[in-house]
Amino acid sequence: MKKFLKRVLITLGIIIGVLALAWGGLFLKLKSSMSGFATMETGWIVDNIFVVKDDFSNIFIIQDSTQYIVIDCANTPSIVAEQMKKLGISPNDVAAVFLTHTDGDHVGALSLFDNAKLYMSKEEEQMINGTKSKFLWFSNSIPRTDYTLLEDRETLQIGSVKIECILVPGHTSGTMAYLINDIYLFTGDILSLVDGKIAPIPAIFDMDNAQALDSVDIIRHISTARYIFTSHWGYTDDFQTAVAN
Repeated sequence: MKKFLKRVLITLGIIIGVLALAWGGLFLKLKSSMSGFATMETGWIVDNIFVVKDDFSNIFIIQDSTQYIVIDCANTPSIVAEQMKKLGISPNDVAAVFLTHTDGDHVGALSLFDNAKLYMSKEEEQMINGTKSKFLWFSNSIPRTDYTLLEDRETLQIGSVKIECILVPGHTSGTMAYLINDIYLFTGDILSLVDGKIAPIPAIFDMDNAQALDSVDIIRHISTARYIFTSHWGYTDDFQTAVAN
């Protein structure tokens, strides 16, 4: 009995050690990949578009007269609120929030925008209802149930702002890009920008890397776009150069 117990304890020790090494390796890999982030500082970018910087991600704010539209919600409510104050923009004046996807660093400050209508892709709902998860059994979550689900290539009009919704899965099952007024393309985490060119993000961040690469190709063929805005890798005002092979 003592020998059996000893073997069990040794086996458990080995399993725990292997898991600890695996988690440690994953953490170091994530940290290394995040070191390549190039988030923008809070401020005005171009025309009626502003950017807010959180710890390591950006959210974008589109002004339409006295109301605003927000793309993604970053990670930390207190930081987002403080940065928005620098711009003189109140979360209470945000009319709509569009999520590119529901990872924590894109929904963390969602509670600031309780007055806003919330939109995300129909396929992304799988990420928050337990149907799909990015890693093992860890599902995404958001603090609201009053959201509107969007179809691929659906078009909405909010004030003078036209929003075309483009499904680009791979990073998550329902990642969606948003083309604003046919010109400004907000891509979330489906691609990065490296030296002014679009590139895949580190594969460790994607649910389905092959599908993500197909989605990057979808981006290449959006003929009217002139700008690309990413959540972690800045933006470009030269779409044609960015997507050129």
